[in-house]
Amino acid sequence: MATSSPLNDEPTSGRKTHPKCLLTELEDGTGVVLNLETKFYHTLNSTAVSLWKALEAGVSSQQELASKIVSDFEVDEETALADVASALEEFEREGLLAR
Repeated sequence: MATSSPLNDEPTSGRKTHPKCLLTELEDGTGVVLNLETKFYHTLNSTAVSLWKALEAGVSSQQELASKIVSDFEVDEETALADVASALEEFEREGLLAR
């Protein structure tokens, strides 16, 4: 019996960055996203900035996003997959993604 897990290579279901959310990357690699609808700022660490930029570029699967994290940071694939799943969940919960 197959189970769904954040570690599965499931597409991000057409998720992309919300068009009303703007990223400003800071000199230290972190960033802030301004949601123009809610007027809230969301701070992103350097890993989240990397994910955000990959989503903007059209990356479509958790596996691809995790591979980007593995190549950009010194982290193993299992940790990257878990981090991607967590970040996508938070982006979704905060209304930063669109379908």
